[in-house]
Amino acid sequence: MELNAVTTMETGRFCVDASICVVYLHPHGLAMPAPSFPDHRRTDQMSSTHPVPASIDTITGQKRLELAHFPTPLEAAPRLAAHAGLAELFIKREDMSGYALGGNKLRQIDFILAEALDQGADMVITTAGSQSNFCRSLAGAAAKLGLGCHLHLRAKMGTDHVGNLLLDDIFGAKVTFTEKTDPWDPAIRAELDEIGQSYEAAGRKPYIAQLTGSSATLGIAGWVSGAAELMDDFRKIGRQPDAIVVVCGSGLTAGGLALGLKHLGATTRVVGVSAQQPEARLRQWIVETANAATTELGFATRLAPNDFDILDDKIGPGYGIPSPASIEAVRQAGRLAGLVLDPVYTGKGMAALLAEGDGGMLTGKSVVFLHSGGTPGLFTHAAAFDTDARP
Repeated sequence: MELNAVTTMETGRFCVDASICVVYLHPHGLAMPAPSFPDHRRTDQMSSTHPVPASIDTITGQKRLELAHFPTPLEAAPRLAAHAGLAELFIKREDMSGYALGGNKLRQIDFILAEALDQGADMVITTAGSQSNFCRSLAGAAAKLGLGCHLHLRAKMGTDHVGNLLLDDIFGAKVTFTEKTDPWDPAIRAELDEIGQSYEAAGRKPYIAQLTGSSATLGIAGWVSGAAELMDDFRKIGRQPDAIVVVCGSGLTAGGLALGLKHLGATTRVVGVSAQQPEARLRQWIVETANAATTELGFATRLAPNDFDILDDKIGPGYGIPSPASIEAVRQAGRLAGLVLDPVYTGKGMAALLAEGDGGMLTGKSVVFLHSGGTPGLFTHAAAFDTDARP
């Protein structure tokens, strides 16, 4: 593997200790100047005097930690429902799930870090886009547990010290960047393995968590469990809504929800809104990943391609880039329901909900919108809201 794809936040090289350093170069052969970020990386280890709360999930049979605050609220949003042309609208408030500003990734992390600790890991390594909500959440969880954290991020979304990157730093994560742009590129896994081997050579015990790879089953399990919580919510309101709208990055949340709801006999249909991948690719990956998970989880239920919907017409200019529709959706959700969405994930999901409620598949329906968090993205893209259209 050619290690010329990444740089670090500090010196342009990745060093585990004084004897193990790998120099990284700019993809065009130039030394990449490193942003001057303060070095606040953690050196602490897991304390044996503070056991981590854990349990066996009743739906999946998998061990999970209990780091987050569940169940999250299911709230009615009547003014937004009327504006959107829906019979009723409920918001599943995953943004209120706890540490590190919450979000849908916390359910997955409970399962992933349970496995990491069982394997004796003292640090975690993962990869995603530079403004990744999963990486921010994992860094926050690692800080709670006293684990080291190394984030290997795709630089295409920018390397400014704002939003989730700022929080990654605050939580003490070490950050390196890769020139790779496709999260499914197997070369990224090779880079993660290289980083992990360097830590192992220094005496550490890394655990690699990759949502498009080895940790996908645990990510699915997190949201199969989340589906069971939603069924409890539905029993409390006395009915099953027609659909639940969820924005998709990796697709694991939508996949876990669709699998879990089918397994539990629900009639509520998952509508995934892609923020990144074309419909056909995302649908195929969700089905393959969910069904691989069913084998490992011992489920008889299998997910079929027509068990859920995928919309890809709200990606806009591209992944991680606000669109006019997502900006307007953020404004409407704020003004009509007091919600704080972001313009690159949840805003695109809300844009799809508004469009489909206006003469589309959701018109006159009872709908749940899964608020998956991502609040830091609002402030990362604050300039996108600087228009003359403000009242």
